[in-house]
Amino acid sequence: MKPIKLKTWIMWGLILFGLGLFTDYFFFHILFHAKNGATATPETGAVIASSPTENQNTKTPDNSFLGEATNTEADTTSSSKDNFLESLQLCAPEVAAQAIATPEALIEYLQKSVGVKEEEISLENYHLTMADGSKRRVHVITSDNTNSADKKEIRFFKLDEEGYPERLPLKGNETVASLLAQGKITKHEVKSQLVLKDGSSVALEKHDSKVFEFQYNNHGKTLSCRFKDCQCP
Repeated sequence: MKPIKLKTWIMWGLILFGLGLFTDYFFFHILFHAKNGATATPETGAVIASSPTENQNTKTPDNSFLGEATNTEADTTSSSKDNFLESLQLCAPEVAAQAIATPEALIEYLQKSVGVKEEEISLENYHLTMADGSKRRVHVITSDNTNSADKKEIRFFKLDEEGYPERLPLKGNETVASLLAQGKITKHEVKSQLVLKDGSSVALEKHDSKVFEFQYNNHGKTLSCRFKDCQCP
């Protein structure tokens, strides 16, 4: 057997060294980073999965609140736009001829002069301030899902320091009067539907004695207003 030449040893040494570098690069760089990329997704997924838990703790107004979910205090007291008379003349010129200047005057005219055939109050909100200064809300909702004969559901809420509502449990024997007697009424909101004797109708929301918004369907023409900001398409 011929002795292996030094040159051959050197060549095989270089080959083995190169294989070692390749193995190191492949296993520790390519596979390692691929593994990290695969594990990053579950970690990201874990953060996303925790989001619903965080969202469950997010406080949101009850959908039976009127005016509070979408309107600021300024929104409930005034409106910068006033095209009430112009819109009324477009949708109900015969009513506009009665020198009606405000939404409140319009509703009064429709109730007294045209006449109400049917009225349904779908929602009432009472704002209460308790003796200790805390806030409460009493909601009276007309619902077909209730078991009572009058189809009225009473909901009672307390408001935290940030103004978010928390529904309070009721024993079942409470009345609207008994709940209102617990504090001082500071505001009353009513949402109702009026069917008038001439076949027209009104969807109305009032805050205390002020018309907040309404839709007057005058035989195919609909006048929609929030305060005096109106539309008559």
